Formats: sequence, C-alpha cells, structure tokens
Amino acid sequence: MTKQMSAQLVLPGAGLDTPDKGNAAAMPQLRPFFGYYGGKWRDALKHYPRPRFDTIVEPFAGSAGYALRYADRRVVLCEIDPIIAGVWQYLISVKPKEILSIPDLPLDGSVDDLKISQEAKWLVGFWLNRGAANPRKKPSKWMRDRIRPGSFWGQRVRETIASQVDAIRHWRVYNCSYADCPMLGPATWFVDPPYEKAGKHYRFGSDGLDYSALALWCRSRSGEAIVCENEGATWLPFRELADVKTTRSGHRSKEMIWMRSFEEPLE
Repeated sequence: MTKQMSAQLVLPGAGLDTPDKGNAAAMPQLRPFFGYYGGKWRDALKHYPRPRFDTIVEPFAGSAGYALRYADRRVVLCEIDPIIAGVWQYLISVKPKEILSIPDLPLDGSVDDLKISQEAKWLVGFWLNRGAANPRKKPSKWMRDRIRPGSFWGQRVRETIASQVDAIRHWRVYNCSYADCPMLGPATWFVDPPYEKAGKHYRFGSDGLDYSALALWCRSRSGEAIVCENEGATWLPFRELADVKTTRSGHRSKEMIWMRSFEEPLE
C-alpha cells in the first residue's frame, strides 16, 4: 500500500500563511495513532512553535506527532521505512468499522495469527510495546502484566483510532527519503530525523544519514524549517529547547532545536 515518490509536486494553495485560529486548545488535535520511539506528540504543543503555514511537511514522519496537533492543515508525510509508510497509507484509507473489527490479541499470541491485512498487523504490532521503533509480533512484558491496559492494543485503542481516521483523509503519505520529499511552496517543515548520536534504534537510522547534506537540505526549505536534535549535535547551530521525558521509563533527554530564523539578520 506504500507509494514511492521522487517527482516534484506542488499542492494547490500550498504555503499560504494561515490566519491565527486562536489558542492551540481550540485546534482539532488527535491522539497518536501508534506509539513510536522518539515521537513528538507529547511535546509538540509545549515546546515547539505553531506552524506559520497552511501546509505541514514531516520528512521523517514516524508517528507524525507534530502534524497530529494541527491535523486540519494540509499535511504531507514522507517516510523512508516502508512499514511506517504502509501503516500511514492504511490509516488514511481504512474505514472506522474495519478498525473496530480487528480482534484483541491473546497475551500468549502473535500478530501472525490474526486474519487481517499486513498493514493492520503492523499497526497492532506498534501497540504491543510502548514507544518501539518497529512493530512487535508478541505482547511486551508490560502488556502481559496488564500494566496500564488502556495503553496497549484493545478496545480503548481501537475506538480511539476508529474515531480519528476520517480526520486524516486529506493527508498525503510518500514512501521516500527526506531528499525525495515533494517540492512544495512555502510550508512548515518539521524535521525530526534519527538523532546523530541516539538514532541507531531505527531500521533506517543515523548510520545511513549524511548529516552535512541534511543540514544543507534543511537550510534550503521554502517557508520555515523546525529541526529537532539531541544535546551534542553540531551539524546545525542548534539551541537548547527543553529537558523532556522520554519513552524509556525514568529517562530524560535534552532536546535541541534549529530554525532558519536563528540565522536571519534582525530588521
């Protein structure tokens, strides 16, 4: 269900400045469709600036935590991992009743036992272990021990996802690298790549990235670029953003940020 994309694309009306819609609490904010290692949904409103443009592009989509906070905008997700891209393609096309029909997984079972599509199995797999970089096939120890049962695959999760899928029908998803993201007019580019030092947990992690090339690409975006990193990164002149709680129990991360406005001369 994934779609390879490398050609240029211009979305109609892309890049129009968005009028102030009031405070963020008034925005149609969705909950995460699946957990993902390094996801930004929890911190998007608290620490990151609101998008200045009507189009949001996440070139390292993951669980698209930033875009979910502004889901009514024109959203474009680019993701090199075909599993992640496949899950998003599934979510933007699936009917709520199909989500509701996905069964529970026995605590001693495997997603391979479920008679559902591969993309649905991946979706369930991300709900078997919190904040994983890849979908799991069997329930984690936390799920088996019934710790926070509403945080793992089950009725509550099914109902939440089913209630939200209609809100992302207008989103577009491309299975491609950041460098092959569609060429848009001015947009808000939320760039959250695998961190240079801590991003080795992904199937397509930091070992496969040329950060010097990524820095040039970020600087060349039309509109605004919001770039995320971790303490110690130097491939852009990052500034300290916040000390945040991570998906790993008891761990915290010192988050850094770069925006092109940091380098623009004051008028």
